[in-house]
Amino acid sequence: MENGKKPLDILIDTDIGGDIDDALALALALNSPEINLVGITTNYLSNQWRTDLTREMLAAFGRADIEVAMGAEKPLLGWWDDNRTLPKRPVSLARDGRELPCACDYIVEKAERAEGLTIVAIGPMTSVGLAFAKAPHIAGRVRVVLMGGQTDKAFPEWNIQCDPEAAAIVFASGAPITMVGLDVTNRCTFTMEDIAAIKAADNPRARHLSHMLDDFLDRFGFMPVLHDPLAMSVLLWDDLLTFEDKLIRVETAGAFTRGVTVDASWGHTERNARVAVDVKPEAFKCRLLERLTR
Repeated sequence: MENGKKPLDILIDTDIGGDIDDALALALALNSPEINLVGITTNYLSNQWRTDLTREMLAAFGRADIEVAMGAEKPLLGWWDDNRTLPKRPVSLARDGRELPCACDYIVEKAERAEGLTIVAIGPMTSVGLAFAKAPHIAGRVRVVLMGGQTDKAFPEWNIQCDPEAAAIVFASGAPITMVGLDVTNRCTFTMEDIAAIKAADNPRARHLSHMLDDFLDRFGFMPVLHDPLAMSVLLWDDLLTFEDKLIRVETAGAFTRGVTVDASWGHTERNARVAVDVKPEAFKCRLLERLTR
């Protein structure tokens, strides 16, 4: 790097393939010299498909060398869509012909090998929660940056709602946690002009993103909300988000509030998360587009 600082080792855990924001976050990481992406784990339903999308994107960005591991198909408890889960575990092979590793074990292995690893969790946290449950000692070796939850409304956010028990394990792990939730991400949205700027960039990375954006718009018909890229931005810029230290608990038993992230700070001195409470949307979007069009 230009300033001589060692790039930050990160592992991304993602449910890439539904919304487009996971792909935009991955592109931001791949286009940022401040980041050393040591591996990617896919997570939550149809993981062979998510893994294939991830590997296609890595190839388009010239980074087929980055390892991909397949994660948990189902949440620890509760509902899942059986129509999207294959009856037999599909076998995907690495470039050397070996079967791809299990995400839970892969996360533990990377946490034990890489000093100061940052886990960027931008999907349901089943695999990350399993890793902390299997090897609680890694909480002292990693930092977690997650996109999930919100504290301004008693309404569950998707990543937490998909596996509240796993999220509760992560928040109770003792690892340093930075939480970027809907409170701030919903304020950051692409326009057609922003998408046109990506399409105008004449390089294979931007062209691949353009195709993914076209597919997203055709399927969903609304502008991308930049949930996951905003969480990734925490690792790059320290002047875009405002944070408060809070005690976050995850509701796992409520009939109507299962998956809600509760700010339980009042009356307690304990804090377990650094929570984003404000954002500079236009400044963030400007910097994101600069990176995505490189």
